[in-house]
Amino acid sequence: MQNVGDLVKKYWHLSILVITALISLKLRILNPWDSVFNWTVRLGGNDPWYYYRLIENTIHNFPSRIWFDPFTHYPYGSYTHFGPFLVYLGSIAGIIFNATSGESLRAVLAFIPAIGGILAILPVYLLTREVFDRRTAVLAAFLIAIVPGQFLQRSILGFNDHHIWEAFWQVSTLGTFMLAYNRWKDKNIKDNLNTKHLLYPVIAGICAGLYILAWGPGFIIAPILLSFLFFAFVLGELINADRKNLSLVAVITFVVATLVYIPFAFNYPGFSRVHYSPFQFLVLAGSAVIAAAFYQIERLNEAKFFERLGLGRKGMPVAVVVITAVIVGVFFLLMPDFARNILSIIGVVQPKGGALTIAEVYPFFFTHNGEFTLANAVLHFGSLFFFGMVGIFFSAYRVIRKRNFVELSVLIWAVLMFIALWGQNRFAYYFAAVASVYSALVISVVFDKLHLYKVLENALGAKSKFSYLRVALAVLIALVAIYPTYILADAQSSYAGGPNKQWYDAMLWMKENTPDREKYDDYYLQLYPTPQSNKEPFNYPFETYGVISWWDYGHWIESIAHRMPIANPFQHGIGNKYNNVPGASSFFTAENESYAEWVADELNVKYVVSDIEMETGKFYAMAVWAEGDLPLAEKYYAGFLYYSPSGKFGYASSQWDVPMNSVIIPLRIPSELYYNTMEAKLHLFDGSGLSHYRMIYESDYPGEWKSYASQIDLNNESQVLQTALYESVMRARYGVSPTMGTQEVLYKYAYSQLHERKIGIPVKIAPSGYVKIFERVKGAVVTGKVSGNVTEVTVNATIKTNQNRTFEYWQTVKVEGDTYSVVLPYSHDSRYPVKPITPYYIKAGSVVKELTVKEEQVQSGDVINLDL
Repeated sequence: MQNVGDLVKKYWHLSILVITALISLKLRILNPWDSVFNWTVRLGGNDPWYYYRLIENTIHNFPSRIWFDPFTHYPYGSYTHFGPFLVYLGSIAGIIFNATSGESLRAVLAFIPAIGGILAILPVYLLTREVFDRRTAVLAAFLIAIVPGQFLQRSILGFNDHHIWEAFWQVSTLGTFMLAYNRWKDKNIKDNLNTKHLLYPVIAGICAGLYILAWGPGFIIAPILLSFLFFAFVLGELINADRKNLSLVAVITFVVATLVYIPFAFNYPGFSRVHYSPFQFLVLAGSAVIAAAFYQIERLNEAKFFERLGLGRKGMPVAVVVITAVIVGVFFLLMPDFARNILSIIGVVQPKGGALTIAEVYPFFFTHNGEFTLANAVLHFGSLFFFGMVGIFFSAYRVIRKRNFVELSVLIWAVLMFIALWGQNRFAYYFAAVASVYSALVISVVFDKLHLYKVLENALGAKSKFSYLRVALAVLIALVAIYPTYILADAQSSYAGGPNKQWYDAMLWMKENTPDREKYDDYYLQLYPTPQSNKEPFNYPFETYGVISWWDYGHWIESIAHRMPIANPFQHGIGNKYNNVPGASSFFTAENESYAEWVADELNVKYVVSDIEMETGKFYAMAVWAEGDLPLAEKYYAGFLYYSPSGKFGYASSQWDVPMNSVIIPLRIPSELYYNTMEAKLHLFDGSGLSHYRMIYESDYPGEWKSYASQIDLNNESQVLQTALYESVMRARYGVSPTMGTQEVLYKYAYSQLHERKIGIPVKIAPSGYVKIFERVKGAVVTGKVSGNVTEVTVNATIKTNQNRTFEYWQTVKVEGDTYSVVLPYSHDSRYPVKPITPYYIKAGSVVKELTVKEEQVQSGDVINLDL
């Protein structure tokens, strides 16, 4: 019987892994608990809400699921690229816990990403152990548990997306592949095929298949593994590799992965690297064939075939390069669709145009001004980025010295992940494993060289001499790696994201108060046919309508409100103006209502949802998508607001025009062009100046202005402005932009000072609701004769919102001849809570008449004759 000391020596790593798991649980579940379980069960971000939609539908139709969704990208629908792994994992979990819809289902789904993040310590441990040793593996497992940034944020309570499972299954594939190779190498092939060793590449293949089932583009694992084979063969005797067993391990891995994937290979009409199509099947099957070819090449090499041809030792590497080139050429020649999908990967690593406005797509090491920065490296990895980079270079040195194939392979993976990270910051959650593994290597070497391992061994009964100074230095280095990293993770894990209460309330209101709720709720849970193309509008079973908002919010509109968004986070329905493609960007940046109406007609828009973010920071993204490039969007911005040393605020067209020693407010002031856009007229002006759009719902104020409301009168323009300016200066001193509610106030202030006289729409300098919903209507047409030399007619009415905020609706029209015509969107008997509390006052010169409009007149576009 083993004594306690022996057991500790044998299983010491298990206790550390358990402690690591508990730390990970604290970061991923306990810290963000209150931000997920509050006024509802709030899933994080955008895509987790779409998974919730898919899982809810799948549970209702289990085991069937939808692969085409006509409920989004209205009226065309979107092919669904979200993989079956997480859909079925969530569905089965929901069924097991009898949580099949609503908050109870979301409560179950909220734990799935956190479980994935906690379990991630296992594949990281396995991979590191197979490449280096157990001590380094334990360190790597600990570091992946505390790494901050995207890996943490995508494996946190509530963020039920596939990202954590991408990283999990990729590292699992690499770890099991290396495990299989290490168990197979230098052994007889027949023995490997007839023993439990066969199970290792089978498990690797299952992991690779699950990687693709979690994320369609996960087929990249195939070229990564093939690159290991390629270098093993090309480097020949320069690397210590059992090429024959390596090739067979790869063949088995790819065959099993193909079998795992094939049931889902035909859910998209055509080739796609994103959707579940035959493309991934061909990549996996083709990789198995290529690996088999590598095996045959090695057999020929062992039979001295290349030497008999007079090629000598360089014959095999040359043959591999030539055969690889031929295979690639044949694929690209005979399968152009396949080739296009392969080449499209370059677009992932090098995004352009509107894609650069997507936060997770922007290049990792550059600011939006194009300046190189390491700020993201610290934010997403803490100290581990720097330790990890040292570890990568150190590993390269070790590979050159020891010529170890396994270490070379993982080094290739690390370099590939760094290239992906350079192109897009979304790949930070992949690079987290790289940073953890190679930081662990550095720390382990430090612990070894500086005697810390000796101290730990002595605690278990050894009697090794050590230097206290060295041990102290080792502890200090460990603290530099671990402490700031953990502090960052602890701070970042307190909030899980997702829709704020204003958005959630707005979506619930839309679900309950817009037409045909029962039809939409029923259709939401149905299975839909998958069309061969979505170039034409989908054939819906009842009369439907679209809801237009910015693409960020499409999944919330679908999953919470059960309505059909035009644009969604798949970047469908965005449109543009440079090619006149109807969509969200062309609608919200339209510089006149007639263009917006053309877009709305093309897409059958009934409702418009805007929020304060679209009005302020996100407007730039809409402009870039609409115009096609970042520089072209600059025309919507005119300059800067500053606070001078004399205590005055001013505007400057560029930073060079700002007086010395002034405080520049980190907020770009819009140009006149911005104030003419639909977004400005809808959200900033509350719909004033528009004929066919009326506000029907307003959410509560932004959070900071709800707080200010207890201190100032929000109807007092002077108090509001002073509060906004004070906040802006205080935050500017620390280089921080004003809060969004304050940005809205400053936009209105700039408009009143610079553009109101020309544009002609009065605006009150005051905050307003975070989210606003507008209805598109025909509008009542008021027309009549005008006497005298009057050239324009103005209309105004006081509107009261459901938040008891009042604003003035204004519209001005030109008189043509002696006739005017104006279209009015509000009715006095509307069933919606936002409506006029005064008659319309229609003014022509000194003549003013009052008019009350009925809902039927607004909906039918009735003509009302009223001479002035």
